[in-house]
Amino acid sequence: MDSAPEPPVIPTPASRRLSLFLKITGICLLIPFLHIPLALTNGVLHERQGYQIQAAREIAGLWGKAQQVTGPVLAVPYAYRTTVIRQKIVGEKVVPVEEPGLQWSMAYFLPEKLAVQGTVEPEVRHRGIYEAVVYSTKLKFAGSFQSDFAAAGIDSERIDWAQAQVLLGVADLRGIRALSAFQPAGGKTAAFESADSSRGGFLPLGAKVGDLAPGVRLDFEFEAALQGSERLQIVPAGKVTTVKLAAPWADPSFCGAYLPVTRQVGPQGFAAEWEIAHFSRGFPQSWTSRTANLAELGPKLDAAGFGVAFAQPVDGYRLAERAQKYGVLFFVLVFAVFFLFEITARLKIHPLQYAMVGAALCLFFLGFLALSEFWTTGLAYGAAAALCTLLVSAYAWSFLRTGVRTLTIGGGLAATYGYLYFVLKSQDYALVAGTAALFGALALVMFCTRRINWYSLEMNAPAVSTAESS
Repeated sequence: MDSAPEPPVIPTPASRRLSLFLKITGICLLIPFLHIPLALTNGVLHERQGYQIQAAREIAGLWGKAQQVTGPVLAVPYAYRTTVIRQKIVGEKVVPVEEPGLQWSMAYFLPEKLAVQGTVEPEVRHRGIYEAVVYSTKLKFAGSFQSDFAAAGIDSERIDWAQAQVLLGVADLRGIRALSAFQPAGGKTAAFESADSSRGGFLPLGAKVGDLAPGVRLDFEFEAALQGSERLQIVPAGKVTTVKLAAPWADPSFCGAYLPVTRQVGPQGFAAEWEIAHFSRGFPQSWTSRTANLAELGPKLDAAGFGVAFAQPVDGYRLAERAQKYGVLFFVLVFAVFFLFEITARLKIHPLQYAMVGAALCLFFLGFLALSEFWTTGLAYGAAAALCTLLVSAYAWSFLRTGVRTLTIGGGLAATYGYLYFVLKSQDYALVAGTAALFGALALVMFCTRRINWYSLEMNAPAVSTAESS
């Protein structure tokens, strides 16, 4: 005689509440656990960024580094009267004796007016799969000097006008393609050569202009053809400095101590103009080697530089790095939908299935990073998002049991990827757009769960709305 079947085990209310609590706790613990593969992906990202930076440095080392032009500066040797200590023999002893004498020094004068005008031609150079922005430019300098020792408050006994030089500083001398002779108005041209380091180590080029006279205005002009990378800056050496730069580059980043007073930026390029007075520069219009510390003056001149950096639009590495910050958003949204299906449709989804879906979401970031090294960022992002959406949707079909639920997961994930791309590309409005997306997602979850009686779920009662129960 067969034994009667055992009655089904009816879970107690306490065990049902514990089961629901463990499910929610497991999902909450899975989300931070999935940050481990995200951290590994972030490590790969920084490694690839390091390779890109190394390639850019190699290109810049061969082509030319970031350029900053300082000057021109007029350097004039002069002698001033001072007390000189000499050794003399008095009787049978050698004693120091103070005697009046002359000692030589160097006076430096900046231009009264300086106008710089140039057109920059940027281009993208490649080394393997990596790229860097380099440029070539031709700058035209024009202005005037007023080398008045009395007006500058310099006490001079003798001035050696024949040894006067115009000094010029270029950050990377290897990037000088051509440098025309210094052309004073009505005077002889003078070619730039390597300058004596004692006259200013931060100004390595000099041109002798021996036909100067005290108090006479010296008008000049010359041209410099340079090549460099990353950015181009000009030091405001004039008492009044005006700079005009233009380039066929749609994404300029104006940098340095001053922004342009006028600028026009469009798809075809940009044109910008700066105008700086000497009051805000942080260094004087004239100085001498006896009163100024050249080691301190050089950094002050460098800090006053301004210009333009040829930044590329947001590349794949930066876009992938920013996208990883939103990884928790994908985990929370997808897992929340799965959990709601469990509650409303009385499905059972295993924690391992949650983990599989989370792993697929993590693969999106690695796929986007890998594809962005070969494709444009938009195409790489779209391909990685499509593959991840198909993978998650196909796997979810096996346990969601209906096409409507699967389409809900796939459509929601695709919409989230699409909106995230909009957020990543909108650099200025990324925070507002991201906050709006989180607010909208939370509002949608609240709307979908507004009629669920959570106390009934704890008692394992059918998940019905309050309206239906009444």
